[in-house]
Amino acid sequence: QITIIFKSYQDCTDQKVYQAVTDDLPAAFVDGTTSGGDGNTKSLRIVENVSGKYVEMHAKYIGTTVYIRQLGHYLTLAIRMPQELVMAYEESQDLQLERIDDSGHLPLPVMGQLLPQGGAAHPRSVYTLETATTKCQEKMLVKDIYFYSCVFDLLTTGDANFTAVAHSALQDVEALHPRKEHWHIFPSSGGSGVRKSSKFFVGLGL
Repeated sequence: QITIIFKSYQDCTDQKVYQAVTDDLPAAFVDGTTSGGDGNTKSLRIVENVSGKYVEMHAKYIGTTVYIRQLGHYLTLAIRMPQELVMAYEESQDLQLERIDDSGHLPLPVMGQLLPQGGAAHPRSVYTLETATTKCQEKMLVKDIYFYSCVFDLLTTGDANFTAVAHSALQDVEALHPRKEHWHIFPSSGGSGVRKSSKFFVGLGL
């Protein structure tokens, strides 16, 4: 389930709540409307790109774009928003997203460390490291964080839908991130960092 709350903001929009669950990805807010704002301004709006599978939300008044997709039984969420808006909230406040900031490090999985602690894949997984790697290479041509996440997910769940989830996440980065040179995040030897960017991008597979 994904719930997004756009709070009331000056003269731009009343509070709007969006909610999606597996197999129910509506093209409207909970109150049945598809936009917020007075008259023709429409400072907040929902666009349905693929019925029941892919919606976009555009909040012009805060420079934010949201993509929500359903892939298999999973929902994915991708957000592009200005850095100053992201940094305006601390963990003690009500921003309920985990941030990966420019100076932080990502605990990226690397080959040889892909299995969960204990060293065994999920009992239902039908993939080995070799077959999972081969399956992910069908969709993921670059061995970045999305590729390694794909391999990890196949090993731990055995669900081939995760190849589509990883590929979709990369497509969302390409659509939302303003700088092509920052589309890929790669593991590094002494801990993994994030390359510099002027915007923040959050992609979550749920």
